[in-house]
Amino acid sequence: MADYSEHHFTAQDGTRIYYRRYGRRGGSALPVLCIGGLTRNSKDFNKLATRLGQDRLVLCPDYRGRGQSGRADYTTYAPGSHVSDIMHLLTIEGIHRVVVIGTSLGGLMAMALSVAMPSALAGLVINDVGPDISADGQARILAYVGVDQRHATLEDAAQSMRETYGRAFPDWTDADWLTNADGTYAYDAAAGNWRLDYDLALRDALAEQARSTSRPDLWALFKGLKHIPAVLVHGALSDVLKAETVSRMQAAKPDLELITLENRGHAPSMTEPGCLPRLLAFVEECDAHAGH
Repeated sequence: MADYSEHHFTAQDGTRIYYRRYGRRGGSALPVLCIGGLTRNSKDFNKLATRLGQDRLVLCPDYRGRGQSGRADYTTYAPGSHVSDIMHLLTIEGIHRVVVIGTSLGGLMAMALSVAMPSALAGLVINDVGPDISADGQARILAYVGVDQRHATLEDAAQSMRETYGRAFPDWTDADWLTNADGTYAYDAAAGNWRLDYDLALRDALAEQARSTSRPDLWALFKGLKHIPAVLVHGALSDVLKAETVSRMQAAKPDLELITLENRGHAPSMTEPGCLPRLLAFVEECDAHAGH
């Protein structure tokens, strides 16, 4: 039996947004919102959300155009639409205070939420991203997004991912790679193979955003976290979040707690033994702080 229930809501422009609900509301335990990476979806948080859901409500949405959320005009695959969808979800669920856990793009969206609804964020976990994204990481991401990759079996997909990303996760087992592939690909019954589980038009959205001259000041967003308890999870092997950016983030926010995982690239699962216990304790500390 699944540890979550499945739900949908309709965004302001009519796009159908999917999310998973783990656990339940209870006592002084704050709800947690988990938001994922650029091409990722709610499956990435299953292990973490299952553990957090033992004590509280956990919500894990799929961005529009990803996973089980509806496909939309690619011009809406942009930060403003994602923030609007997330705020809509919190309103529907009646959530006024929340701890946000954001991986990669999700970490940037969490920073944006801290500006859009500052009183709502009781705590923030930023997973392997910062206001400066390294050129190496950007180039790698732009090279693969929107490229139609197909595999005959999920095992073939897992092996391909191991060959491509193995240096970032050197200790992952066959089961780990299969789980990751299951969160990356969906079965295409018409074609009889496994396809990427997001709208490939995301590539067009990224190209359009790259051409735009009105880009947000990510350092200004980060500095908006001044009064919000925050933890930064850093994969030491990451090609997205460099050590110098981590140092600059700590200088800008001296109370930023850092968890560095030496054997991880972009992005840690946050269920690693060197991470999960501290994250669970951090969320409980947010509970205690919110109660005062």
